[in-house]
Amino acid sequence: MLSFVLVVLWIAVAGSALVAGLGYYLLPLDQRAYSDLAPIFSPTGIVGHGFGIVGTAFILVGVVGYMARKRFAFLSRLGGLKHWLQVHIFLCTLGPFLVLLHTTFKFGGLVSIAFWSMAIVVASGIFGRYVYVRIPKTINGRFLDLDAVRARIGQLTDAIAVRTSLPATELEGLLAPAGDVPRSSSLATALGQAVREDFRQRRHLRRVRKYLRTRKVPRDLHAPVLELAREQRRLRQQALFLRPFQRMFRYWHVVHLPLALVMFLVLCVHVTVAILFGYTWIF
Repeated sequence: MLSFVLVVLWIAVAGSALVAGLGYYLLPLDQRAYSDLAPIFSPTGIVGHGFGIVGTAFILVGVVGYMARKRFAFLSRLGGLKHWLQVHIFLCTLGPFLVLLHTTFKFGGLVSIAFWSMAIVVASGIFGRYVYVRIPKTINGRFLDLDAVRARIGQLTDAIAVRTSLPATELEGLLAPAGDVPRSSSLATALGQAVREDFRQRRHLRRVRKYLRTRKVPRDLHAPVLELAREQRRLRQQALFLRPFQRMFRYWHVVHLPLALVMFLVLCVHVTVAILFGYTWIF
C-alpha cells in the first residue's frame, strides 16, 4: 500500500513540476533569458532555484534517514526496513528529478559533473533495488539462507495442496520456474535469466489458473491459491539466483557508496560556488 501511495505521489509532484515549467523548458536556449518565465523557472529563478534546493534536501533526507534506520536499532519502532527503503527510493528519485528541472535540461562545467554523477548514483540505486528485492529476507530485513527458503517453498506447496486437494508432487512441476539453475559463474548470465523469469510471471499465473479450472478446483479458491502460487514462485526464483545475487549485491555496495560520496562532494562544491556568487534563493 505504501509503495502505491508513493508512486502516485511521485507522479503527481514530478508531473506538476514539469508541466508548470514546460513552457520555459521548451524554449530555445538563446530565447530563455528574454522570456517572462525566466525569473520563475531559470536555475536562479524563484521556482527553478527552489527545485534545486528541495531536490537536494530530498536526497539528503533519503540517504541519511535510510542509513540511520539501518544502523540504529531504536528507529525500528518507526517502521520496518522495507518501508524505509521505499521512502529512500521515493526521495532519492524525486530529488534528482527536481534537480534536473533546476538545471532546465542544460548541462555544462561543474553542473554537468554534478548532474551526471547524480544520474549514475540513481541508476546504480535502481539496479541495487532490483537485486535487493530478489534476495530472500526475514521481516527484519536479514538475508535468509537457501535451506530456509526451501523450507518455506515446501510449506507453501503443502498449503496449496491442502486447499485444492491436489497431489503435492503434481504441484511441484506446475509451480517450478521454467529456468534452470545458473551454471555459469557470470553475474550477467544470472541477471539475464532473472529478467526473463520476471517476464514469464504472468504466463506462469495463467498456466496455474488454467490448471485450476481443468482440475475443477472451486472458483472461490482460485484467488487465494494464486496468491500462494505467486509467493511460492517468487521464492523459487530467489532460491534459483540466491548465490549470484548475493554476490552481485556485495559488489554493488562497493560501487554505490563511493559514487554517492563523489556526488555529495561535487554537490557541496556547486552549492558553495552558488552561494559565493550570491545565489541564496529566498534567504
